[in-house]
Amino acid sequence: MKTKTKESGFTMIELLTALFILSVVLLAISSMVYSVMNSTSMGKETTTATTLMQDKMESLKHIPVTSLAGGNDTITLGNVAYVRQWNIASSANTRSITVTVNWNSRGAHNLSTSTLRGE
Repeated sequence: MKTKTKESGFTMIELLTALFILSVVLLAISSMVYSVMNSTSMGKETTTATTLMQDKMESLKHIPVTSLAGGNDTITLGNVAYVRQWNIASSANTRSITVTVNWNSRGAHNLSTSTLRGE
């Protein structure tokens, strides 16, 4: 009488199937990691631009209304250059102040804010 020996382990088909599933999952995870890193970087740049815009608006707030004048400057932080522009428009006894921040990082971006100041 012949006795069967029980062998334990994985077959080659099971091993290849497991490796295929693992590679698909790792590819999906790496794609998500890239997307999250890109979004985080964009968020950091937008926050920096917003801070620069607010800083300029605050500095213009402390200048006498009759002395307000438009202008621009460039601020480089890291490897990103932010171009800040401010425009002053007069209308009767008020001045309209608009501050815009532009930067190029994975495409052109800009933020803008406006306010009114009276004499």
